[in-house]
Amino acid sequence: MTTDPIPSGHIKDVEALLALDPGDRPRWFRDLTAELTGDAPAALGDRAETRRLLALPADQRPDWLNEFLGNMTVPPLPDTSTDPLLDVVMANTAYGQKNCTLVFPLAKVLAAAEHAAAADKHKLGYAETEAAPRLWWVKDDGTYLMSNGQDPTDTRDADGRLPTVVHADGWGPGTDARSVLGGDDFRESIDLTTPVFEDGTTLLGMLREAAADGATRFVLKATFDDTYMDLTYITE
Repeated sequence: MTTDPIPSGHIKDVEALLALDPGDRPRWFRDLTAELTGDAPAALGDRAETRRLLALPADQRPDWLNEFLGNMTVPPLPDTSTDPLLDVVMANTAYGQKNCTLVFPLAKVLAAAEHAAAADKHKLGYAETEAAPRLWWVKDDGTYLMSNGQDPTDTRDADGRLPTVVHADGWGPGTDARSVLGGDDFRESIDLTTPVFEDGTTLLGMLREAAADGATRFVLKATFDDTYMDLTYITE
């Protein structure tokens, strides 16, 4: 597994997270606690008011709260909750072994793979020493696949994204995939040119064949925790 080094995202006790030095906290938790202090709306200082706002239908909540929640669901919150927003985030964060199935548009995944295959230079992921065509599976702003090819002619769009970025269905920009992928961001390298099937077919070959046969979806299935990751791929 070639995942970037990140602090453990599986500490369930909010008080334990808050007790850590800021630099040692998971990034998602640093971002969250930053939003809950400083310029946060005054309502956040009133636990009962925060619970009341969270209990409202989405179309009746303040815009700042809906923006904060994104695609998170709001569970029932006890009156004894000391920090309702933190409780919501923790309830929406997957812990321990995670199992997820992500669907990507095959044509865009193949375009990203061809970009990587055609590039003269390739960016290295964590702990990699040999450059090779790879897809990066990333979890930060939603979750997506992208080419690791370095091409100086690539231009970013208005939101700063490279053209080879392909978000999973339902997990586009502005979404938070913590409910299926856990709280921490990561980047996983997926080799395109090493045989991954018994007949010697590479992932790039599989994508090409599937597109030629009329498939439209690339399905990535992942089972992982802090120590290992198992990925399987199918096309439909």
